[in-house]
Amino acid sequence: MPTQLSLLDRAWVNEQAPVVLARVGGCEFSTDDVHGLVTEQPANLKLYGVLFAKLKAEKRIERVGYRPSQRPEANGRVVAVWRVRRTP
Repeated sequence: MPTQLSLLDRAWVNEQAPVVLARVGGCEFSTDDVHGLVTEQPANLKLYGVLFAKLKAEKRIERVGYRPSQRPEANGRVVAVWRVRRTP
């Protein structure tokens, strides 16, 4: 069963979304990159997924591929590669 986000979780996602978009520029990026771009780490690391889901749902980012994670704690798992969508 899915869990609801707390108000603090929602606040973190809403605060970090514009930060991430501004800092990635036109480059391709993954969660590996975003860990170093946010101004504050979330209490729950699953919020990175919520952040990406929000940006994708808002059509602000698009997936362009996959690659192995470079973060040691990810043990080489495959992560999505994204880029900011261009607006027409």
